[in-house]
This record gives sequence, C-alpha cells and structure tokens, in this order.
Amino acid sequence: MIEVRRLSVNLGDFSLEDIDLSVGDGEYLVIMGPTGAGKTLLLQTILGFIEPEEGKIIVDGRDVTKLPPEMRNLSYVPQEYALFPHMSVFDNIAFGLKVRGKSSSEVRERIGEISEILRISHLLERRPITLSGGERQRVALARALVIEPKAVLMDEPLSAIHRSLREELQAFLKEIHSKLGFTAIHVTHDHLEASYLGDRIALIVGGRVIKVGSLEELRDDPGASEFMGPENILRGRAERRENFTVIRVNGIDLISAYESEGDVLVIVRPEDIFIHPLGELPKTSARNLLEAEVTAVKYRPPVYEVSLEASGVKLRSFLTKQALEELDVREGRRVLISMKASALKILPYMGRF
Repeated sequence: MIEVRRLSVNLGDFSLEDIDLSVGDGEYLVIMGPTGAGKTLLLQTILGFIEPEEGKIIVDGRDVTKLPPEMRNLSYVPQEYALFPHMSVFDNIAFGLKVRGKSSSEVRERIGEISEILRISHLLERRPITLSGGERQRVALARALVIEPKAVLMDEPLSAIHRSLREELQAFLKEIHSKLGFTAIHVTHDHLEASYLGDRIALIVGGRVIKVGSLEELRDDPGASEFMGPENILRGRAERRENFTVIRVNGIDLISAYESEGDVLVIVRPEDIFIHPLGELPKTSARNLLEAEVTAVKYRPPVYEVSLEASGVKLRSFLTKQALEELDVREGRRVLISMKASALKILPYMGRF
C-alpha cells in the first residue's frame, strides 16, 4: 500500500497543497486532471524526485519521504519512455536487474518471463529506434515490472500514441494488470482513459485532490463532474444476439451495433442522444428508445447540457437554445430519448463493477 499524508510541495509559482491519497495493494489508481493541475508533480514527489515541504509518503508501512528514488522500490514509466537508444531491448529491460546485482542466469530468466507475458520476446535483440510506439510502451512497462516493484507509476504513458492504437494499448494494460495484479498509479488528462483503466480515479485540480472515487461517484459530484468530460460512460454486461449486441445497464437493455460479450464500458456522445416529447412516437430508426426525467439543465456555451435519468441510468445530452425552447425541456419534465445502435461504442472492461 502507498499512502500520501498531508503532502505539500511549493515550487514558487505552483504548489501542491494538503494532499491525502492512498493506493491499495493491486489497485489501479488513475490520477486525472486538466493540464497544469499538478498530476506529474505529485507523481514525481511520490517517486522521490522532488522533496515535499510537508507531509509523508508511506510505502508498505515504511516512511520513504526522505529516501532517494532508488531506495523506494517504485518503478517509473515516463511519458516518452526514456529507453536507452544505444542498448538492445534486452539490455534496456535488464538494466534495473543488473543495477540490483542479479546474476546473468536470473536476468535471463526474469526477462524471458516478462517478455513472454508482454508479448515482446521477438523484439529482444532490436534497438528502441526500430520499434513502434506501442512496442516501446510495452518495453518500458517490461523494464518497470521486471524488478518486481511495490508499484508502477506511469506518467501519461499513452499520450504520444495515435488514438486508434491507444485504445488497443489501454486494453493491453487492463489485461496485463488483471493477469499480474501489480499496484499502479497512472497519470492522465484523458477522462475516457481514466474511466476505462481506473479502479478508482483521483481528480486533481489546481494542486488539490478534490475527489477520489469510482467513475460514478465523480460524475455524481457537482464539484468534480465538470472535469469528467461530456461523454456518457456506462458500465454493463454485453450479450451477443444474432447481428447486434444487448448490454444490460442497471436493468435496462441497450442495443449496440458493436460486437462484444462480457463486462463492458458503453460510451455515448451527448450529441448522439436525441430528446423527444413524451406521448409522441418519434420518427426515428434508433433501436434504443427510453423514457427519462430531466434532472438538470445547464448552459455550456454554445449549447445547453441536459442531465437525464432513465431507471437509474444517468445520461447527458446537448440541445441548442432553439431546441430547448421548442421541446420545452426543463428540470422535472419527463421526455423520450433515442439513441442509434451505431452510437453506442463498446470497450471490454476487466475491472471491478
């Protein structure tokens, strides 16, 4: 377990103030927040690169606040991976083991095991410059995990990777964490990444942790929800039927055109949720039609954000001022909402519901 107690760091023009945070054994904690919120500074302080003004950092019951980074038994995956360009993949992964005085046979055995798990055995003789972004990310993770640290701390490890590959690597990280059960602290500004990977999310804004909890807890918190991004992210269980997928979410069946089975995250953009008057059958080909209550209406220039609840499922939609007035959408009003099956994107989810 890692505990951060009343931590404060002052850099003159920016500071972390009174941070309290804990990470359980085997937990995947995501630290999320906007650019300049203090995410990387907090990570670097836990690692020992920066000494705090006040507070303590406890790792497995040991106060490591005054210890140098190499004595904390924490691994670090920086944003650009920092692989040694003149070394082979094998030697990059072996570096930490050799520094710790491991024998050649133990080094080979450990690297063989971790490279097989991370599916990079075929890359061991190559140099980092010849690798793709995804391959470099796996090598950096192997180097971090091979020393069997108390925790792996990752600073926006997917930010430099193209979006199409990023989702694949998110799924890979989820798979490897599920398989190995290591403790992880992952920094990102991407709320979708945080929602997908994190057992819990710590939201940091302006040098302060303003909320720690599940995705649902952050979305329900008025002070935190505005930083969680506009997308609707739901957790459910998918079952494939003929040429479509049914996802059960809080007792509601939603239909998606994407193929998936098992535990999933469902992502729906607010602009893909259409609002209709109650009592009128809308002229739509959408496969998902639900009755919902308007719980809030908030102006978010240039549109209005409409919060909705359908049998316990909370959603958000966008309306123009003209549509808001024409539909007479206001708090407490019941409406129909529709969503096309193609608008419900699905990602596999291997975390805890």
